[in-house]
Amino acid sequence: MVSTGQDLKMAVWDIRMFKEVNNYFTRQPGSSVAISDTGLTAVGWGTQTSIWRDLFKKHALDQEKIQSPYMSWGGEGKKIERVRWCPYEDILGISHDTGFNTVIVPGAGEANFDMHLANPYENTKQRQEAEVKTLLTKLQPEMISLNPDYIGTLDLKSAEERAAEKDLDRKPVDPLHNIKNKGRGKNSSLRKYLRKKGSKNIIDERRVRIEELRKAQILKQKDRLKANEQELGPALARFAKKV
Repeated sequence: MVSTGQDLKMAVWDIRMFKEVNNYFTRQPGSSVAISDTGLTAVGWGTQTSIWRDLFKKHALDQEKIQSPYMSWGGEGKKIERVRWCPYEDILGISHDTGFNTVIVPGAGEANFDMHLANPYENTKQRQEAEVKTLLTKLQPEMISLNPDYIGTLDLKSAEERAAEKDLDRKPVDPLHNIKNKGRGKNSSLRKYLRKKGSKNIIDERRVRIEELRKAQILKQKDRLKANEQELGPALARFAKKV
């Protein structure tokens, strides 16, 4: 952070440690401060505008003190009121008591594509977060509320249930998928399944569901066989495929 005051100083602060790193002398109190995309700092004081470079480096532990400004503008009796950088451009806008001037400052703007997107390199997660933020800004504050019964409750869901809820594209589990359609009587697939599970005399929801699906499947097979026999006729009906 960069600040100016009536003490004719421009101070550079490290907000991570809440302390002043360096300070620089200005002949008059600073009226406006602006920092560009690449870290160039423009300070308007009196009739002068000073542009400083490398005042701070966020990755450096020791911030070096710069001896002289990178560029300067003014000195024509125009009192500086405000300075602002143009995003993605090497242009500094300066407003004063007689009008407005633009100054080209090489290396001030961050290069970007000529397009309407602020960040063309954003990934899927960043785009989702931006969409959520735009939706939240449209909502009225009184429409956002918290469930008071949520805090203090226990989540009794198993790990399998949580994994199934996360995978929204997962297909519903078919109980008959792993049961082969072979065998009759004692060797039927349903009887084999019940013998393996050791629950022949236990009636549970899964067993009832499997029996209902099996009955529905047998009815479909009979209807399909009857339709094939009718299509082949009485002479060829015995050659109809029994599935």
